[in-house]
Amino acid sequence: MEIKGYYREKYMKPFIETGVSYFANRHLGHFITDLKALKKEGFNSILHTFSEEDLLYSRGNVKDMVKSSHDMGFTVWINPWAAGGVFDGESFSGFLLENQKAWQLMSDNKKYPAACLNNPVFRQYMKNWADAAVSMGVDAVMWDEPGFKTKQNGKKAVWSCRCPYCRESYELQNMTAMPVFKLDESVIKFRENSVKKFISDLSIHVKFISGGRVNVSAVITQPSATVDRISSKNASRLCEICAMSGKKPHFWLRGYGYKNGTESQILQAIKGAKDAGIKNIWVRGYKGGEIMSSLASDNPDRTWKAIVVRSINKYEVSICREI
Repeated sequence: MEIKGYYREKYMKPFIETGVSYFANRHLGHFITDLKALKKEGFNSILHTFSEEDLLYSRGNVKDMVKSSHDMGFTVWINPWAAGGVFDGESFSGFLLENQKAWQLMSDNKKYPAACLNNPVFRQYMKNWADAAVSMGVDAVMWDEPGFKTKQNGKKAVWSCRCPYCRESYELQNMTAMPVFKLDESVIKFRENSVKKFISDLSIHVKFISGGRVNVSAVITQPSATVDRISSKNASRLCEICAMSGKKPHFWLRGYGYKNGTESQILQAIKGAKDAGIKNIWVRGYKGGEIMSSLASDNPDRTWKAIVVRSINKYEVSICREI
């Protein structure tokens, strides 16, 4: 709309890499239809989730989807969706059912249904997962938010992990027994170092078996020499971390769960990423999360249109400046 005496300021195509995570569909024909739409809408990268269920039953389906993505010119990432109850994602874990001794042990001596990052059985399981993922020819493996559990019990924090492997590792590092209840600075540092070592070890494994595939980490507390890129939801802090460590930043936009009338938050988030200098943006969830009702926006179509038309493909700042 033209307004006399004013002009509308626009920013077109501010991002180099525009990606989206794709999950909950293993029908190749339907996927190719979606892939063509994504290409038309301006996306050039895609992340395929590869869950424990996929590892058991749908490895060939995911491999076909990876190939189709490459054939259409997309850069392809893959991640261990909710594997071991440790990584981000909405999927159940068979590993936890079969390996209850590998669960995280809370400070109140109760087990929590998430695998311990220091447990050797889980570490080997994840290397086997990586072998399968890399064999599909993906361009990057993403380690998405692994960590330990902390929850509040009244005013007291209940935390993990105090399993035998964690206690032994802590004692070797600190030359003293691990605290029983208190989540002090030494425990916090130990947990951070455990996450860092877990990601680093898996990243080294991926590089070794793949001849140098890219590793991407989401929400890592400290830089790692084996991680090539870091993703986060906080654009400014993300850029600071990546500048310190020489990594490439990626900004992940929540693409689901918007209430009616809140879709303007999408434009604000995109503007924040752009203003921070980020050139690589990813959307978590296709089509406003409509394929999974627990995640879906009130109006998935409107959410997706806001992402694609106003943000990814034709980013526009709706500000009129006086001439």
